[in-house]
Amino acid sequence: MNILKKTIILVVVSFLFSYSCFAQTDTEHSQEEEQSQTAKDHFERGDGFLARKLIPDAIVEFKKAIPLLKEDENQLKAKIYASLANAYNWKGTHKAAITACNKALKINPDIANAHYDLGFAYREEGDRKLAEKEFALYEKLLKQEGEFIEIPEKPTSEDIEKLITLGDNYFKEGKLDEAIAEYQKALDIKPRDDILNKLGQVHQQKRSTGKTEVTSKSEKAVNKMANITKADKTAQEASIEELLRKGTAFYDAGEIDKAIDTFKEVLEIDSKEPEAHYNLGNAYADKEMYSDAIVMYKKAVANNPKSVDAYLNLSTLYLDMDLVEEAISLCRHAINSNPNDPFLCFYLGEAYAMNLQYKKAITEYKKAMSINPMDPETQYRLAETYYEIEQFDMALEHAKKAEELGYITDPDFMVDLKKKTDTE
Repeated sequence: MNILKKTIILVVVSFLFSYSCFAQTDTEHSQEEEQSQTAKDHFERGDGFLARKLIPDAIVEFKKAIPLLKEDENQLKAKIYASLANAYNWKGTHKAAITACNKALKINPDIANAHYDLGFAYREEGDRKLAEKEFALYEKLLKQEGEFIEIPEKPTSEDIEKLITLGDNYFKEGKLDEAIAEYQKALDIKPRDDILNKLGQVHQQKRSTGKTEVTSKSEKAVNKMANITKADKTAQEASIEELLRKGTAFYDAGEIDKAIDTFKEVLEIDSKEPEAHYNLGNAYADKEMYSDAIVMYKKAVANNPKSVDAYLNLSTLYLDMDLVEEAISLCRHAINSNPNDPFLCFYLGEAYAMNLQYKKAITEYKKAMSINPMDPETQYRLAETYYEIEQFDMALEHAKKAEELGYITDPDFMVDLKKKTDTE
């Protein structure tokens, strides 16, 4: 019996020892695998996240890449900082974007996208002169690379009327092909029922006079207008997509009035297009037409409750206008629809902080940080909020983390904070 007990004990001990060795081996293998990841691996993974607009994940990967860079990987380092800047701009952390852009351009001043992102960040921070300078450098580099495309001036309603008048004159003179050509030019600028009717009359006249019928693009357009088909709907969607692209290009170039006109054209086609409402809200906010901006953002979220960007911009606008209670209500409502969005939690924290509800603000900042721990601005706002309730040790801890993540801290604040923690 004693021999059997000893045998069982030896087997158990042997099994446990073997299991421990295997577990240790698996852990070591996992650590080795993590260590074998190169800066390029993390950069490519981050770029993939960025392309899919998974911004927090992208930032994490870019941050992991930087410490792994080797001395001969300067160009890769520049690319990583440029991509990191782009991610920060998408996130709305424009000061961090400026820091990352400057690091990229210090290594390679010819990265066109870094100049664009730097210009964008400066513009969002209110420095128009520096923004224009960076946008000019961006365009210059694109022209040198042969990639710059000049955005054509948008034809005016006056241009359309001139073409219609010319078409009318040709029609009266019996020059039907010439009339069709002018009406078609007007139709290409902007589809209108009155132009299509005129084209229909010209083609009818051609048939009644026995002239050779020529199937043209404009005649097809007239025939198609009789009934709305699936093809028409597809064409409308393509038109909306093209107008949204043009409007965005105008907006990015700082041509706000042209952007507004273009986004309004989208709403003439589809009055419930949420992206057009959102973009109009941005444009109106830039022109300080705040009431109009609020209306547009509200329409955007009404038509698309998952439109986090519209919620964020509307909450920012409320905070800028000191409409703090409205901002709190909006963010809480938005978080119900989008519970895992760190930026909504951040802005709810901002609203509570403005309302001097510091403990609630800290709770929301911490929620944001639990979702996205690599956000430097959240760390810094936590530092400032802890300072307000005189928890200086916690404030200093978060301020240091913000600096480690690339945030440009206020030197006076840091000096004062260190003094207060030293005297405690």
